[in-house]
Amino acid sequence: MQEYTFNNFVYKRNENSKIIVEHNVQKPESIFKFYAINEYSVDAFTNSYFYASHPYDLNDFLDSSPFLFWTSKPLDFHYYESFLGFLYTENQEELKKFYEDDISRESLCKGYMSLFWEVLSNKIGVVSMTAKENNPLMWPHYTQEKGFQIKFKTEDIEQNIEKNIRNENGNNEYLGFIPTNYTKDLVPIDISNFPNMKIPLYYITNIKSINWNYECEWRFLLSKENMGVPYSKTGLSGREDYFVKKENRFAYYDKNLVQEITLGMNFFNTTEYQITMLDEKNIQVKLKANWNFESQKKLLNFVFENLKDKLYYSGVKYEINVNDDYCLIRTKEKLEIERKDEITFVLTRTNILIKML
Repeated sequence: MQEYTFNNFVYKRNENSKIIVEHNVQKPESIFKFYAINEYSVDAFTNSYFYASHPYDLNDFLDSSPFLFWTSKPLDFHYYESFLGFLYTENQEELKKFYEDDISRESLCKGYMSLFWEVLSNKIGVVSMTAKENNPLMWPHYTQEKGFQIKFKTEDIEQNIEKNIRNENGNNEYLGFIPTNYTKDLVPIDISNFPNMKIPLYYITNIKSINWNYECEWRFLLSKENMGVPYSKTGLSGREDYFVKKENRFAYYDKNLVQEITLGMNFFNTTEYQITMLDEKNIQVKLKANWNFESQKKLLNFVFENLKDKLYYSGVKYEINVNDDYCLIRTKEKLEIERKDEITFVLTRTNILIKML
């Protein structure tokens, strides 16, 4: 089979033997990334890269799960030969014995699928984005209302990520930018229907429970050698992480592609900042000692030096709904920022307010 259809998504091999995913989800004009404030997120942002997660890094155990692979019948020997043959170049009989044992087990071809996943997951990474700017659950879930959101023009960041992946040294591959296929039931894919594992791979990294559809997620999927496997993040594994170099999971982009940065409503708080109202428009914020001090300092100085004309701050206002009732809506306000020293800044409110409807 060279094509697989599930939930109005079509996973197919094109004339160049590349896998494409056809769907009716409209590509957004802009795409967004939410971050909490911590050492890792600030390092990624200030050094202009996305971290391409291993499936074990994802916050849903069933997301991109190897349990979504299964087979309804014993696999043909060519699967084992093409995948494991290089390990048995001098002893084909040993490979055949492994094959015969594996297809006869009660858990059909479990050995093959387990080995395949170990090798494969070391070579794939997922970068999650959202198509929805005003996402009331994303702010608390991913930033605790204290983090930040960055905005990109979709076409620009997509082309830039693809170019940078292909220009890196090594056997790297850009696998696509794909909307998540949200589904009521997570249906495993029968790998015995396909000549190789490419279509099944795209399928399992693309479907996700419909309970997550509020995220409006789009994903960059990419492949590099030795991206690492965080075994320690899986329950009852007992295995040490396979780690080569953390940078192998970095997907770089040009920093000038950031269109906006919006800080969370509770980004500046009196636990972590000394806040002084200079007048009705100007507010001085000075960092206090806290466990996130270095990350906050690094972020604010980066914003001042690179994004001072692209800075927004989350807010809230009353709006009248169709029933003439007052209701609360999220907003963002453009801010001006000046630096007094590396831990002290003056924010100026512009009253340029955007309603997040």
